[in-house]
Amino acid sequence: MSDQQQPDGKRVTPVNLLVAAAVVIATQVVALLITSQNLPVYVSVVETTGPSYAPAGTSLAGSALNAALLVGFAFALTLVLVWLLRRKLVLPFKVFVFGSVAFSAFILTLVTAGQFAFNYLPASLVDPVAFGVPVVVVALIAYTIFVKNVNWLATIILAFVGAEVGSFFAETLPTWTALALPIAFAVYDIYAVFKGPLKALVGTGQGIALVGMSIKAGEFTLGLGDVVFYTLLPSLALFQFYDAFGALPAVLTIAAIDVGMVITLFLLSRRRILPGLPIPMLLGVLVILRFLV
Repeated sequence: MSDQQQPDGKRVTPVNLLVAAAVVIATQVVALLITSQNLPVYVSVVETTGPSYAPAGTSLAGSALNAALLVGFAFALTLVLVWLLRRKLVLPFKVFVFGSVAFSAFILTLVTAGQFAFNYLPASLVDPVAFGVPVVVVALIAYTIFVKNVNWLATIILAFVGAEVGSFFAETLPTWTALALPIAFAVYDIYAVFKGPLKALVGTGQGIALVGMSIKAGEFTLGLGDVVFYTLLPSLALFQFYDAFGALPAVLTIAAIDVGMVITLFLLSRRRILPGLPIPMLLGVLVILRFLV
């Protein structure tokens, strides 16, 4: 469920493109830091319980099916959201969005804050920080959804959560599934934005629909799904290739994704809404494949 919106083509300026790129780069760097820090935890989890998601296995065909199943799940969730908005069920809509985002935010921030506290803080502060920070993050998400959508606050919190999700997928999904997901969702993104439920969702109640599901990057709005995939691929590159190539694959992947994002944003001077994934994901996956095969 990703989209990038920009209602006034005149706002597509070099300065605004640089601001948007800076926001995304900062989020990607945070994701790389999270990936590096949380590596021992997620490696241990995968070794103990297996990948976080691989119902069809880890082969190329299985990875493609894994991605297709998640796309189908995303499609179903979007239909539910559209149904709620069309019936003006605003509170259930917000509860649905909050529950989806808050659950992931609490679990992943518990890991991130816990690892940070364990590595850098006195023992007496580990538990308070490990459990206190996730509670604060969830409370701030609730505030932006139910009380007041403060753009800068929502952007910081949701960008952080998106970076955590992208990092989590990079370290716990089988490699080919982690590569198939961005491609599958990029294809779905084209349909969802131009013809499918995402277009209907935004058109039904744009101000409501984007709360808790998007961040502001200067004059532009990026879907939370965009943030997840913009951070997944650099995190995957760092996770897979750091021992052999250092941070170079991650840096090149960030550059490729952000060039694709800037191209997409520039094209918004001609359209009000465009899918945010196809061009960045194509370029990012190509960079990773260069190191993988």
